[in-house]
Amino acid sequence: EQQQQLPAMQVHRQGAIGQHKFEYLDHTADVQLHAWGCSLGEAFEQAGLAMFNYMTPIDGLAVDEACSRDVSVSGHDLQSLLFSYLDELLFIYSTEHIMMKFIAVTSLDTVNFTLTATGRGEKFDRCRHECGTEVKAITYSAMQILQQPEDAEVFVIVDI
Repeated sequence: EQQQQLPAMQVHRQGAIGQHKFEYLDHTADVQLHAWGCSLGEAFEQAGLAMFNYMTPIDGLAVDEACSRDVSVSGHDLQSLLFSYLDELLFIYSTEHIMMKFIAVTSLDTVNFTLTATGRGEKFDRCRHECGTEVKAITYSAMQILQQPEDAEVFVIVDI
């Protein structure tokens, strides 16, 4: 009996966190976010959620509409766009202490390298939310963006 092989892009996906489409891969002194989806937009959404979930379990967050934020970023290629997007989300956390439970990429232009998204969540409260490990910065180190029809995934190392 032959064992069915997983498609190349699904090799790592066994470590998915709950029903989310992301996981954490080992990396010396940092953490690598691995996120995927049916589209590049969904993979970007999941990467943002993976970053927030590393800092506190997002399933325990509520949604306060006063904490909804729109993000609009640009880059010179897909990697710089992904970097700018995650960096903007991290900036929102760093300056306003808002953790996102949901992120929707509302526009993704892979020709002009622009992205808009809306995040919804609430302010982080140490009394109510579990403390994970704070993400300090996004890096370009070993960043990968892989696409094939109806499947996309991203790998991003974040500094913790």
